[in-house]
Amino acid sequence: MRVRRRSERSAPSSGVLRRALVRFTASAVLAVVVLSLTTLLVADQIARQRALEDGRQQAANLANRLAAPMVTESLRDGEPGAADLLDTVMDNRMRDGSVQRVKIWDEDGRILWTDSGDLVGRVFEMEPQLAALFGTHEAWAEVSDLDRAENVTEQDADEMLEVYAGATDADGRPVVVESYLTTEDMHQHAREIERSFVPLMLGTLLVFLLVVLPLAYSLALRVERAQAERTVLVQRALEAADLERRRIAHDLHDGVIQDLSGVGYLLPTVRKELRADGDLVRAGEMLDRAGTVLRGDVASLRTMMTDLYPPDLEDEGFGDALRELAAIDGGAAGLAVEVSVPPGLALPPETARLAYRAAREGVRNVVKHAHATRLWIEVTLAAATLEVRVRDDGTAAAGRTATADEGHLGLRLLADAVADAGGRLDLEIGGRSGTVLCVRLPLSLAGAGRPAPARAFPKVAPTP
Repeated sequence: MRVRRRSERSAPSSGVLRRALVRFTASAVLAVVVLSLTTLLVADQIARQRALEDGRQQAANLANRLAAPMVTESLRDGEPGAADLLDTVMDNRMRDGSVQRVKIWDEDGRILWTDSGDLVGRVFEMEPQLAALFGTHEAWAEVSDLDRAENVTEQDADEMLEVYAGATDADGRPVVVESYLTTEDMHQHAREIERSFVPLMLGTLLVFLLVVLPLAYSLALRVERAQAERTVLVQRALEAADLERRRIAHDLHDGVIQDLSGVGYLLPTVRKELRADGDLVRAGEMLDRAGTVLRGDVASLRTMMTDLYPPDLEDEGFGDALRELAAIDGGAAGLAVEVSVPPGLALPPETARLAYRAAREGVRNVVKHAHATRLWIEVTLAAATLEVRVRDDGTAAAGRTATADEGHLGLRLLADAVADAGGRLDLEIGGRSGTVLCVRLPLSLAGAGRPAPARAFPKVAPTP
């Protein structure tokens, strides 16, 4: 008989595992892309804020140190030649590319001076932010959309940095100097941030993926294996339940139902013999026979009840349950039974249930197949390992025939359950020494589900 190893039963399919890894990798790549785009957006915002701050500082210096001190009363009055020096200074600044456009405003919204003379003297409605700068030395900056009326000379230009700075002219009167700066510095800052930060971030994410991918593979493998094991356990539970139903149906059909049918046919005969002209002795014998049959059926029904609802196995009830099992099943088969259990043995519930199941399976096989006269149930505990041994003095031929013909489905299911619990099942058929069923279990089944140790099932010793 070939018993499949646990790895053969529970290994997940490569297709399921591959799909899980593909999903994980795709999600990780998507996360990297999203983080990269987010980083680029953040870098652009940081660059904009840095450019605006630099623009405010540059415009404040231009307004307070160069432009505003050159605004005189004669320039305000529009006298010829009053703006020549200012023209020269601003022209030099615009030639070196540090400034693109310059306007100087008074408090009435009138443009006192601009590099484009067409706007000088014109009055425009001022933005609230611009009006608030008069009388201060503060600055306000924005990336201009150049769609206002006073931007008529800049609307053909590309995106520019528009800065307003409050200042005082040569006579101490408040003015606002409006400067237009190139956004190249802003974009340069963004590129510098991207070059310095994005590769570091992407490299960190890639290293993280390389570290996490093996862990993800291991986790996916464990999850798929756990699902496969759960499927196997459910299948075994269904097989065990089906086996118990078949056993009960078989016992009822071939035992209790047949006996009760016989008693039903017997009772009319007894009634005839109880008449005045009947044979009372024969009637008594038939009643005695019916009583024996009914008592046997009651014992069988009690055994079935025990199978359906096992006795209390907690604390010290395990030993009492084994003695009751031996008395009912072994006694009904006419076997001389000896039960050996360490005094005061108390087992965890899971261990006790599996050990009781092993003993019950062993006793049933002896009763049905071994043609034995004696039965021993021995329980020992050593080094946190519980051993349950069921042996008999039956013939090896009987055990071997049962194995070949019936396949011992119950034993196979028991062997799988013991292996899942981290234990071992051995079945030895040894000629005149009878059959020995030995089950070894860890005292605590907390390790159930780990890879099962090797087990021999069955082992047939040579017949002398």
